[in-house]
Amino acid sequence: MSCIYCGTKIDLADSDIIPDALTNAKIINPHVCRVAHNNRFSDMFENEIINDMALITNELDIKSSKGKKYAVYDAKVVVGGTEYKTKLSSDTELFKGSKFMVTEDGKTKLGPLEQVMKIKNATEENVQVVDVNHIEIEKRVIIKTETYFSLAMYRLMTKIAFEWYCLHNGIEDKNDKFEDIINFIVKGEGNNPVTIVGNETVYGLFDQYTNFANHTLLCYIASDNSVNILISLFGIAIYNVRILNEVIEECSCNALFQTLTIDAKREQFYFKNKEELNDNLINSFYNMDFGNGMTVLMPKDMTDMSLQYQMLYLQNYDLFATNLMCVDKPDSVIVHMIIKHIEKLLQESALTIRGLKRFVNEHKEYLERENALNPNGTNKQSIFMFFILYTIGNSNGKISSMKELISYLKQRFSGTEISISDDMSKNLYTEIFKDKDYFEKIKMGALVVDKWEFE
Repeated sequence: MSCIYCGTKIDLADSDIIPDALTNAKIINPHVCRVAHNNRFSDMFENEIINDMALITNELDIKSSKGKKYAVYDAKVVVGGTEYKTKLSSDTELFKGSKFMVTEDGKTKLGPLEQVMKIKNATEENVQVVDVNHIEIEKRVIIKTETYFSLAMYRLMTKIAFEWYCLHNGIEDKNDKFEDIINFIVKGEGNNPVTIVGNETVYGLFDQYTNFANHTLLCYIASDNSVNILISLFGIAIYNVRILNEVIEECSCNALFQTLTIDAKREQFYFKNKEELNDNLINSFYNMDFGNGMTVLMPKDMTDMSLQYQMLYLQNYDLFATNLMCVDKPDSVIVHMIIKHIEKLLQESALTIRGLKRFVNEHKEYLERENALNPNGTNKQSIFMFFILYTIGNSNGKISSMKELISYLKQRFSGTEISISDDMSKNLYTEIFKDKDYFEKIKMGALVVDKWEFE
């Protein structure tokens, strides 16, 4: 065994094909040297993407195995009309402990009164007391869309595609036919093999067949005989990596698929080509006779969850091979598409058992003090989460699982997608505060969620 980047046999390491700070599901390629490549990639381009996507991984409850804390992201917090800058890993950190927030010009600080009074030259004349439980608070975050078109992102996507493709084709040494790809990953030089899928139909297919916020990888042969890897990054952007200009004999498996959930589950299949995959799929079903001339195809193995992905692959192969509508530079259409996907992901992150349980855990201290819900707050997602807890607590046991909660919300808001608008937040606030027992019901809902088990 040797390093697939340089051929050395010395000090090989397990490379996280997808950096573990971006996923809860590890996939490993053991054929990467530790110092020259595995470790250096972090400084070259991986850390830049990890830092820029901190808000996303934070919202999705993803932690790096190298640390116990959630990723920290930049935020601006408006308190009583004054804007402060800060770094957060949770909204509950805003006014906790001895943390200070500072205005852009550095002239004003916000923090616990006892800590503020310790600042040199602090006096009763230049210190203003505010009650953050009864003042309007707004959090603002900046989404860096340029991250998705950066050289660092393109190098990361190529690294993921290359290591994944080599892993499932048994490549355990440096192969000169990958020289251009290796050069782009290691040095950021040469032709960029990465484009971004612009066809919204492809995003819809991945969204329909894979779980929320999955990473999905798919290998196909394009109409020009090139070997390509599609990489769906949390469903936000789908990248196409041209890994080879033509099929090579050393790599016989080119019908590959793998999807990884934020709960560390995975489904996958590996075949030489779509013809072999098609034969396997046909042989995976049998005809069940229901009488009156009616027969139904039934899976021979009801536990084989990869069959739906095999059908996705075969039914849409021509779409992947000929009509991805890829772009290599940002334009208004693709930027708008990515922003829409990010907004959808951030809103839906509230409707996961991981998100709910984390919210309850982080707000336990405030729930005990009965000041968790600020009547002047404007954090729409936080308002929605409190509404969910209130709804569960107000249901008298009728909502006792995540499935029942989702069913109720779909019925309540008339659809499969919920957009948490300003008007919706105001209406939910009004509904909650109209109930004089609202806080007891919120606490009851929190107790229920705390006992739910991960599905």
